[in-house]
Amino acid sequence: MDNETELAMIRRKKMATLIKREKAAKASNERNAKVKAEHSKLLARFLAPDATQYLEGLKKSEPAIAGRVEELVLNLVINRGFRQVLNQLDIVYIVRQLKGEGSRIRIQRDGEMTDFSDYVRETTKNGSADSN
Repeated sequence: MDNETELAMIRRKKMATLIKREKAAKASNERNAKVKAEHSKLLARFLAPDATQYLEGLKKSEPAIAGRVEELVLNLVINRGFRQVLNQLDIVYIVRQLKGEGSRIRIQRDGEMTDFSDYVRETTKNGSADSN
């Protein structure tokens, strides 16, 4: 009988531990859900409709970049006190900066597309050749 009592106590302790873990997990999930809802409210408040739509499309095509953009915008709003509404152009700029892409200006001449930097290089080379 003594062994049975000890087994029952061990079972109760294990059950109490499991219940405690379950409650902690549930509380953590609820906290995460509240934080996520608050972040969604902030994004809705500080992103223009076109920016929100662009970010939703980005989530489907490049979820990692979209997540980093959201983190950056939330960091600006929460920690830096940024209070301006961001439009799609601002989000595109942030995406390009995160990807390390510079801005590109393209020129179309005679049905041919070239980068502006190539066009300037070619023009200055031709200009210096013409002056000699």
